Amino acid sequence: SSASLRFRLKLARELLLPKVKDKRVIEIGCGSGFLTADIIRSGAESYIGFDIAESAIARAEQISKDAGLANKAKFIRSDLESLDILEADIVFSLGLLDWLGDDELDRLFRISGDALWLHAIAERRVSPSQWLHRIYVYFAYGHRTKGYVPRYYAPGEIEEIAQRYNSRPVRVFRDPRLSFGAMLSTLD
Repeated sequence: SSASLRFRLKLARELLLPKVKDKRVIEIGCGSGFLTADIIRSGAESYIGFDIAESAIARAEQISKDAGLANKAKFIRSDLESLDILEADIVFSLGLLDWLGDDELDRLFRISGDALWLHAIAERRVSPSQWLHRIYVYFAYGHRTKGYVPRYYAPGEIEEIAQRYNSRPVRVFRDPRLSFGAMLSTLD
């Protein structure tokens, strides 16, 4: 499973980095900010990462400081509900959508407005790897959290919500190395 996550980061770099020059970039669910340095070094005007975990924000700030990027990167602890309209040219997330309810998905695309976006999802498919993932999630934490587990989407479900607020065409990127994941984007 970690190979799939590493490939997701690699693909996100390939899709995002050629587009970030002189752009304001926001990552929702940034974790430790693993893409921050690449985004800034590719010429982004700014980067803001939001995450709900204080420990992730602290680690991201330290990594950014150690890389000498603290003046262009900012990390904020926040949940999605607390965010206002995002002042960004590009908004992205790598796994966040799987944890959002319908109202939260709608809010994410509403506050993203007309920004270009890239989001990774767990695509609903019949596959052995997805069934193994479902079993793992249940035993790892789903049974302790009263069923709080990731959702699996058909790309059209995300596209339908997104196009309420942004009329750009949505592209779907699939690769077997993403396992049962996919990336959806309005990037050219």
